Amino acid sequence: MTLDVLAIGPHPDDVELGCGGTLALLTDRGYRVAILDLTEAALSTRGDIPNRHKEADAAASVLGITERYQLGLNETAIPSSPDALSKLVGIFRRHRPYVVLAPYWDDRHPDHNDASDLVRRAAFWAGVSKFGDKQPPHRPHRVVYYYLHRVADVSMVVDISVSFDRKLKAIRAFRSQFLPQPGSDAMTFISRPEFLENFISRARYFGSLIGAEYGEPFHIREMNRVEDLVAWAGLQGLVD
Repeated sequence: MTLDVLAIGPHPDDVELGCGGTLALLTDRGYRVAILDLTEAALSTRGDIPNRHKEADAAASVLGITERYQLGLNETAIPSSPDALSKLVGIFRRHRPYVVLAPYWDDRHPDHNDASDLVRRAAFWAGVSKFGDKQPPHRPHRVVYYYLHRVADVSMVVDISVSFDRKLKAIRAFRSQFLPQPGSDAMTFISRPEFLENFISRARYFGSLIGAEYGEPFHIREMNRVEDLVAWAGLQGLVD
């Protein structure tokens, strides 16, 4: 399937946290959207692989996404896996996404940083015909970076007011990670109630910057071309 948007997460639940509201908007508008998880999060303190697969499918369904892929890389070794780059290049060439969403490259979790670098490199090499497999080359038009724990250098904010409840529902589909577990007192950084509260507060803050109830921030490395400044200003919905 040729894709308009491919959202890539280091672990199942990352794309829901970073860009779930935007993904829900895109599917509502009829775009072809899929999720690719680079790892199965086998090292997570809570939950197990079979359960995480079920949670990931449930979360994707909430967002209206029917295609979710798993690359099967090892945590702690995302960039050093000998075939990681070739695998991801093959995915880009097979599905030919126009836009790729990836985690911002400076974050608390080393896997998030490594995943960001892998996506950037794969997006380039996928367009080089002599690299990798025999599929036709394809370079995504844009790699757009979403934020997880740290936010810096925001390029744009997407109004997710109408999809924010679905974003939260998709996050909470990962019950093993974010909700209390009967008979377990294992608490992690992300299972604390304050963790989700921080994401909710952040969405309110960035929404307020664009005159919306909730917003998701993103970063783009490249310059944006503008030919009509007046039309551009109208699309931005600038706030006094």
